[in-house]
Order: sequence, then C-alpha cells, then structure tokens
Amino acid sequence: MNEKSSCEHSRRDDTRLDNFLNCVRDAAAYGLLEEVRTTPKPGLVDLHDNGSHRDMCYETFVASTGAVVPYLVEMAETGWSLEGSPSELFPAIRPIGVRAEAAMFAATGGVNTHKGIIFSLGIIAACLGYQYRRTGVLDPCGVLELGGLATRDWLEQDFDRMKTRPPVTHGEHLFAEYGYRGIRGEAQEGFPALRLFALPAMKQALAVQPDANRARLHVLLTLMANVDDTNILIRSNPQTLEYAQEEARRLLLSHPIITDRAMEELAALNREFVARNISPGGCADLLAIAIFFARLQELIQK
Repeated sequence: MNEKSSCEHSRRDDTRLDNFLNCVRDAAAYGLLEEVRTTPKPGLVDLHDNGSHRDMCYETFVASTGAVVPYLVEMAETGWSLEGSPSELFPAIRPIGVRAEAAMFAATGGVNTHKGIIFSLGIIAACLGYQYRRTGVLDPCGVLELGGLATRDWLEQDFDRMKTRPPVTHGEHLFAEYGYRGIRGEAQEGFPALRLFALPAMKQALAVQPDANRARLHVLLTLMANVDDTNILIRSNPQTLEYAQEEARRLLLSHPIITDRAMEELAALNREFVARNISPGGCADLLAIAIFFARLQELIQK
C-alpha cells in the first residue's frame, strides 16, 4: 500500500469511527433519558413523581445523563481501539468508570443516579466498539455474550476478595448475606436478563404496541418479574423482592398489552411501592439499555 492509499484508508477508518461514536452518543443519551421519561413506573423516578426516592427527580437524571454519556462514548472508543483479547477490555475501562462516577456525583450534588449504568452500559459500550470495528454488524446478543467473556475472570476475583474481608458496599452486604451477585453476576453471565427477557420483550411489545411508552412499561414489567433486583433487596428483604416480582407477573398475566386499565394499575402499584419504599432500580437500568439497543439499531441502519 502506497502512502496516498494508506492515508485514504486511515481517513475512512477515522470517519467510520466518528460515525460509530456519534451513534453510541445519541443512543446512550436517548436510552438514559427515555427510561426516566417512561411513565408511570412503580417506585421509580418518572414524569409524574419521584417514586420511592427523596434525593432525586427528573432533572437530576437529566443532569446526570449529560455528565455520564461522554464517558460511555470513551469506553466505546476504548473497545474499538483495543488490539488485544476481550479479557483486556475490562481493566482498560475501569479507570474511565471511576472518572464517570466522579462526574456523575459532581453533576447531581452527590446523588447516585447512574452508577449501575456506568458499570453495565460501560462494559456493553466497550464490547460494542470491540465487536463492531471487527464485524461492521450490530449483534446485541453477541455483544452481551462478549461482555461475559470480557468480565468473567476479573469479576470472579472481586467476589473472591469479598469472601476474605468484611462487606463495605450494599452489594457486598447482599453477597455476604444472601449470595446475590447483582449486576456483577449479570455481567459475568453475559447479561442474560437482557438477552432472554428485555430484548425479546422489547421486540414483541413494539410489534403489537404502537405507543413506545407503553411498550417500554411492558419491558419493565417483564424485567421486574424475572430479575432478582438488588436495588429492592438493599431497601428491604427477599420477601419484598418476591412480592414485587409477583405483582409484575400478575400485571403481565392480566395485561399482555399495556392498556388504559393497565396504566391505572401501574399508577396504583407505584403508590404501593412508594408506601413500602420499593424501587426496582436495577430493572430500570436494564430498561435503559434495551432502549439504547433499539435506538442504536435505528441509527446504524440509516
């Protein structure tokens, strides 16, 4: 390859990367904002109220999104640029995640709005960059499975360390007391809640439900019915988690499509969750990622 053709090839690669990162930026911001706009969500911040949260509101999430998205894009670029094996992705993005958390806390006045998203969508963005550069194809399930390959051994080391010292964080306490692995375990397994529940539910709901908000509520209920949400456990106990899962299953059984009646029941369930201090925040994060993938598919196909 001569110098001229080498420069042209480099410019094409740069343009391809720029286009990809613009899509990730748009889809990440869209996913985070549309999740919080999905209404009514039981126990969660939405356009109607703040759910079971006294320290955050819709505007908090808007500020946090603006702070966090640039770091998610940086993680996607890191994945794109990595020449090594997938196992090198996680240590490469961990320092970016630390900076993202600091930016989030600065933007929200110390409120944890998106720590889980920084972890989960950060891993996914890095794996997306790694895969898309090599294949030029958006394969959500392949990206999620790559997330498991990239994190499994590193996160197992985290769990091994937790066994040798007293728990510090909420997640460590849940692991020590109940054996729940939370979002770390979800990542290790290649995000099965997304592959098996959220993404299929999103596709199914959008096929029969023209209202995007109601389709997303269907996805949220599907996640709530099937995920052991550690955000609920942090605030309560396994019995409360089981109650929340049963309520989600009841609504899905009664309303396979989110009707006006289902919207009324969701609003009533929100009041019940607020009274019991229940917040399925882990499921909300997974909903945001499902919205992210749907939006990314639209952008990449343009």
